Amino acid sequence: MKKICLALILSVTAVASWAEDQVWCAYDPIGSQGDITRRLNDIRLYAQQYQVKFKVVTYQKEQQAIQAFDDGKCSGLAASNFNTYRYNQFMGSTAGIGLIPNNRTAKSFLQLLNHPTIEKRLVSKNYEAIGMIPIGTAYMVLKNKNLSRVAQLRNQRIGVLPNNPPQQALVRSVGAQPVYVDLSNAIAQFKQNKIDIIAAPVYGLLPYNLQKEFGPDTQVINFPLAYFGVNLIIKPQAYPANFGRKIRGWFVQNSQLLTNRATQWENHLPAYYWVDVSFYEKQSYDVMVAKIRNQYVLSGYYDAYFVQLMKRLRCMDDPRYFECPIR
Repeated sequence: MKKICLALILSVTAVASWAEDQVWCAYDPIGSQGDITRRLNDIRLYAQQYQVKFKVVTYQKEQQAIQAFDDGKCSGLAASNFNTYRYNQFMGSTAGIGLIPNNRTAKSFLQLLNHPTIEKRLVSKNYEAIGMIPIGTAYMVLKNKNLSRVAQLRNQRIGVLPNNPPQQALVRSVGAQPVYVDLSNAIAQFKQNKIDIIAAPVYGLLPYNLQKEFGPDTQVINFPLAYFGVNLIIKPQAYPANFGRKIRGWFVQNSQLLTNRATQWENHLPAYYWVDVSFYEKQSYDVMVAKIRNQYVLSGYYDAYFVQLMKRLRCMDDPRYFECPIR
């Protein structure tokens, strides 16, 4: 009887102490008062019902959050889908060019996170992807109102991430010049005229008065280049079994709320900044982007199953997309 009681005490103690000292290192360009940090604190409260406790430490420079995670200072990481590719190829592919075109498709994807076919792609020995906070579509932002067609991008300096070969290939394919930036300095380089064009989600633009700080001709091209999300990665050995599945369940339940918030950010940008492209021009963009993207599927850079899944979800949302089968 004493042995049974002792075993029970030890098991309760183990559960109670699972994540007492756990830390999640989080990238939020807005800081600790930003919406990304708020969502993580929602998850923190949700996790407490499973006896998992952690604190969120926010970094405004993404590489600092990633470095802290790699150095073992955190057992959880919230960082852009562009820069979490190394931990999980499937979730890293959410940043792929021409894959998630809008928040509706992002919502459909979040609702599938706990599907067995997908779940097995999210778990490895050292890392587990447990969700994605949708931030919104990345659009081209530029300071020249005379630029609105692909042919006019030649010789323009376009900001790209140094560890993202598809972005670099896409820029070169239109005769433009790729200039390496990171998420913490891209806006500053654009503001200082070191680059002519950046790709950014509206969330990253909200702190700025675009015309005042970037110039009176600043505009945003209403064409989706890629999707920006914040992926959540944990070191699973630091958490109880099935913790990742429970947090993914939170994302499934809150998919509508999360993507609605991303849509609200996009709607907050005044209409006079947006520049629409014609249906013909959009098709030209789509074909160009898909050609580059498919090269990186064949090379193994993008997860092939993820790409096929996104095509199906995209065609459900927009059957006119040129890669959709004719019915």
